[in-house]
Amino acid sequence: MVGGGQWSLWPLSISTQKLYCLVIEKNLRKAAKRMYDLTGKHVCYVADCGGIALETSKVLMTKNIAKLAILQSVENPPAIAQLQSIKHSTQIFFWTFDVTMAREEMKKYFDEVMVQMDYIDVLINGATLCDERNIDATINTNLTGMMNTVATVLPYMDRKMGGSGGLIVNVTSVIGLDPSPVFCAYSASKFGVIGFTRSLADPLYYTQNGVAVMAVCCGPTKVFVDRELTAFLAYGQTFADRLRRAPCQSTAVCGKNIVNAIERSENGQIWIADKGGLESVALHWYWHMADQFVNYMQSTDDEDQEFFLGQR
Repeated sequence: MVGGGQWSLWPLSISTQKLYCLVIEKNLRKAAKRMYDLTGKHVCYVADCGGIALETSKVLMTKNIAKLAILQSVENPPAIAQLQSIKHSTQIFFWTFDVTMAREEMKKYFDEVMVQMDYIDVLINGATLCDERNIDATINTNLTGMMNTVATVLPYMDRKMGGSGGLIVNVTSVIGLDPSPVFCAYSASKFGVIGFTRSLADPLYYTQNGVAVMAVCCGPTKVFVDRELTAFLAYGQTFADRLRRAPCQSTAVCGKNIVNAIERSENGQIWIADKGGLESVALHWYWHMADQFVNYMQSTDDEDQEFFLGQR
């Protein structure tokens, strides 16, 4: 079940942050007993219809969703036909979509999406690129494009703007949690996804727009390591080459655990999908704000005036 707190994480004292961590742990235990029901949901998946995205979509089609919109960079009719064969009653729509396009162009696409979908319950962002020789493309695909997609879709989901709320799922990587000395640009972009996810999941937004935000960090997966990979620096190329032969989880197992994470979702949750399993990430805050800063940021306008007068 999608849920969240009633106050913002920023700014908070360290003691309040610790309290919030305890609240999250309690919510996780409750979530283990409750499931987010995908039956009848309208799901929008922004990713290439292959690999992890295809396997995730296959599992979604077994959950009795009502509509599935797939926005992908290339047409893949066989994959769409395969999905439709799983559940004939689920309506599937697809658009050829470049996640790196300008937000103004994205708006035109999603205006069309909404005509077919009526509303979006779940937005899944799964477009990804690992090209250490093309840093701009890697950042634009993995981070900038994802943020622009979210910024474009959120108004359709926002309860205060006529939407019904919902869930945003950012599919990212375990090297967005821990650094990679081999794929430095890719790792940096995935760290950005985690930062964006945690920021947007703050109850400052969730308690108003009703849109929960979570992330699933995939471990080494077959479709990724099968590709020819280039290290950021030549010193790491031997490792990159060996990775292609390394034992990894299958895309089918990863896709199954992404859907499992969605069904167990809580606002602000970060999951690791690796080694055939699913593990929740314990959130941590490193910055301890000064009490004076916290008091000022949480004060009212009248208190602000008194605060500044007291500084003279």
